[in-house]
Amino acid sequence: MQATGLGQLPAGFSEDWLQGNYGRTRYWHSASRPHTRPPVVLIHGYSALIEFWGAVLPDLAAEHPIYALDLYGFGRSDRLNLPPSKHLWAAQVATFIERVVGEPAIVVGHSLGGTVAAQLAASYPHLVRAVALIGSTGIAHIGHLYRIYQRLFYLGVQTPLVGEIVALAFGAHITTVQFLRAVYYRRERIRPELIAIFKPTLQRPSDFLFRLGILRRFNEYRLELRPGDVTVPVLILWGDHDPAFPLQLAYTFQFRYFPHAEVRLIPESGHCPFDETPEAFCTALLPWLAAQSAQSTQPVQLPPPAPPAAVRPTAMSMATLSP
Repeated sequence: MQATGLGQLPAGFSEDWLQGNYGRTRYWHSASRPHTRPPVVLIHGYSALIEFWGAVLPDLAAEHPIYALDLYGFGRSDRLNLPPSKHLWAAQVATFIERVVGEPAIVVGHSLGGTVAAQLAASYPHLVRAVALIGSTGIAHIGHLYRIYQRLFYLGVQTPLVGEIVALAFGAHITTVQFLRAVYYRRERIRPELIAIFKPTLQRPSDFLFRLGILRRFNEYRLELRPGDVTVPVLILWGDHDPAFPLQLAYTFQFRYFPHAEVRLIPESGHCPFDETPEAFCTALLPWLAAQSAQSTQPVQLPPPAPPAAVRPTAMSMATLSP
């Protein structure tokens, strides 16, 4: 593994911004080099940001052009003036691929980012070469899979005023630590520099309330796909000790949505294997990326993007909006 300071821009990467339909998107991209392999776009999960990928960015960039972005409402991308939905975030990433990447990409999504990646592949298939889903969300009504204390927590979040009081009372540090403890199996990896990258995104009451609104309607972020709606290659990666999304969900995804998908388990890892066990994560992901590269050796250029226009949410996206 190539070492890089967590939270720091890795050597050979640049930070830029894209003005989109709903605000600015912050993104990192690796240095331009004569790559013959297709670009890879990384989509973070719930409450996360670009920096969370830091432990694996150098190794990924050694093999592919790498792009990572903050979804609207998270990280340092603009806050939304309308409710979020998987369709809106998928449109954000589609615009990003069209206007920044410039050719179809392999899309890697973690947790909520997996839902966005899958929706992107279904709604904008011309922009996606393949999809890797890491501990993805997208399956509703899975409360019966959790332990009693986890069910009690989500019950509290759903309760009016209780969730607001808890979210605002504990502050950024305690909230971040408890969030990471809930999803990490390798808790020794919850280190001060990791906590430090999350705290600046939780400085305002509106940040907490935005995240609370998403948690309360997480079932509305379920994927509404049928087998065959996504035809590109799919890899399902899962930490074999994921405390947040039980392992059996990996196979539920495969059975329900992606029967052609390959499932790979990452040993001794939890919900965030790219940070908990970065070497094992790269060992699982990089050969699959190389296999996708072998299937498409020539870059495919997209037509020049149309000038940005205000896009109104569709009836479908309005059905999944959260306040």
